[in-house]
Amino acid sequence: TTDKTFANDIYQKLTGKPRFEANFRQVGARQFGVFHYAGLVEYDTDGFVEKNRDELPREATELLLSSSSGFVKELAEIISSSAAPEPAKGARAGPKKSVTVGGHFSKQLAELRAKIDLTSPHYVRCLKPNG
Repeated sequence: TTDKTFANDIYQKLTGKPRFEANFRQVGARQFGVFHYAGLVEYDTDGFVEKNRDELPREATELLLSSSSGFVKELAEIISSSAAPEPAKGARAGPKKSVTVGGHFSKQLAELRAKIDLTSPHYVRCLKPNG
């Protein structure tokens, strides 16, 4: 899926929905709007697919490929072939490590947990009620 096909799918499936907006200007710029509780939020589809791609870790794919079960191996081959990023036109060949939203979140969570583990938290109970 490319950003363009993603945008076209969004326009086709959500046009006419009450919380969705895609006027002429937005469609031309491959953008769309969603009415949230606080108002309209506009989204740009450029880079949207790549930023939100969530891939299995390489180790998990290798583990599945090494399974003794033929069924699991076949699933792993399907997953690994569909998860391979499509090279952009004119792009140089070579290994590319893309950071997914899920991967970025996991990394941040691990860093936070490591920082918390280095501390000695003390809890103080408030005896005076607010008011």
